[in-house]
Amino acid sequence: MIDTSTRYVDEVIRLYRATPSVLGHVRRADRLLARRLFEQQVPIHVIRDALVLGAARRILHNGFSSPMPAVRSLHYFLPLVREVLDRPPGHREIDQLVSRLRLRGAHW
Repeated sequence: MIDTSTRYVDEVIRLYRATPSVLGHVRRADRLLARRLFEQQVPIHVIRDALVLGAARRILHNGFSSPMPAVRSLHYFLPLVREVLDRPPGHREIDQLVSRLRLRGAHW
């Protein structure tokens, strides 16, 4: 039987790998960070919102320069997790960012 922490870690990794502009490789350090987030009781929706914000900032605000290299670690999003915990965005804002990312060809 899979315990709650394993399901949480698996969901965080799934969301991370599905995030536009992410390389998609998962390292041991990424799994350890996901486990730490579980231990800190960070809700999954906070992780998702942080991933959306990070992807949107990289893709939507980079229109006039060359593409940025792919994100290689879940740790890249850790400051955004803290930001979302401190100042949660509205659901409407996140939905709009996801829609804008889809319009730019990002799959989510």
